[in-house]
Amino acid sequence: MRKITFPHMGNLFIIGKALFEELGFEVVIPPYNNKSALEIGKRLSPEFICLPFKLNMGNFIQAIEMGADTIVIFGGCGPCRFGYYGALEKEILKDLGYDVEMIVIEPLFYGLMNFLEQVSKIFARKNIASVLKRVYRLAKKIDGIEKKVHFLRPREMVKGSVDKIYEKFRNEAIKVYGIDQMERLVDTTNVLLDNLYIVNEKVRKIGIVGEIYTIIDSFSSLNIEKILGEMGCEVERNLYISQWIDIHLIYPIFKRKDPIVKRYSKDVMPVLIGGHARETISYAKYFAAQKYDGILHIFPLTCMPEIIAKSVLNGIKNQINIPILHVVIDEVDSDVGIKTRLEAFLDLIEARSEKVERGLLSWD
Repeated sequence: MRKITFPHMGNLFIIGKALFEELGFEVVIPPYNNKSALEIGKRLSPEFICLPFKLNMGNFIQAIEMGADTIVIFGGCGPCRFGYYGALEKEILKDLGYDVEMIVIEPLFYGLMNFLEQVSKIFARKNIASVLKRVYRLAKKIDGIEKKVHFLRPREMVKGSVDKIYEKFRNEAIKVYGIDQMERLVDTTNVLLDNLYIVNEKVRKIGIVGEIYTIIDSFSSLNIEKILGEMGCEVERNLYISQWIDIHLIYPIFKRKDPIVKRYSKDVMPVLIGGHARETISYAKYFAAQKYDGILHIFPLTCMPEIIAKSVLNGIKNQINIPILHVVIDEVDSDVGIKTRLEAFLDLIEARSEKVERGLLSWD
């Protein structure tokens, strides 16, 4: 029996574990992203490759040492180095003497036949359509948990109660088996969160945009979402795992586009330039239109699509007209430094809001 592993990215391990167990594989989950994984990745990766690549390499080495013999990773397209991850990681592991199979599932951008050829290496089961439908529903539910956590953190009456439930959920997810048990765990967690006492106070709303890995993975983002919640801010991201599934696997089949991207990108970035640059710009404009108090733009050092997105955002800052903080992440950052920057950013938002209330400044 194959022992499958895959890289961490937020709660992707929960969805991947349930899927591959349902298909009859043994799943090897490496430790959560941590400094040890990053150090391994830094040692083995090209120096100027982006942070997610280095964490991927750390995940793979740790999983292989735990017994994994097959790695599954999605590919990418456009001028983004994510499209090279699979090929480069495979060569690095080969040079290190690791005998593992790497299956790279390319997006539908490269054609349906290529996609099906790669998928068939794993999903050789007659009931695959049913399994994929159920795991997609599970992904939506897990993203719902995250959104509920974002809403409750700044409003919880007993500080730390939301994170206590959320961390227990993530730890229990490693122990349960298959989609049905995972869904029951999600349902139980929802009940626990719904029964928390909250304080109905006005909170600041911060929109988070940027490169998908660094905004979804809490280790990579230096726990920015948690820090903002503790500072009394509700956050909303432009990307969740189920949205990635929609954008790259479902929308292309039905020739659809994300409605927000379709509406807000056509005048500033009508074509794909790689990564999620269009999503970054479109959702920044959307969050501004929804009267969010501020926007965080998070991306790893040397990320080409997000560097372009940053330039575009700077060019239309008068059109967006709310504070934007660009946060560039690399392996030497710490949450101490980010807390100081966030405090200053929230002070700026507070001062701006006071001017608006006094009629000295308009949001429009």
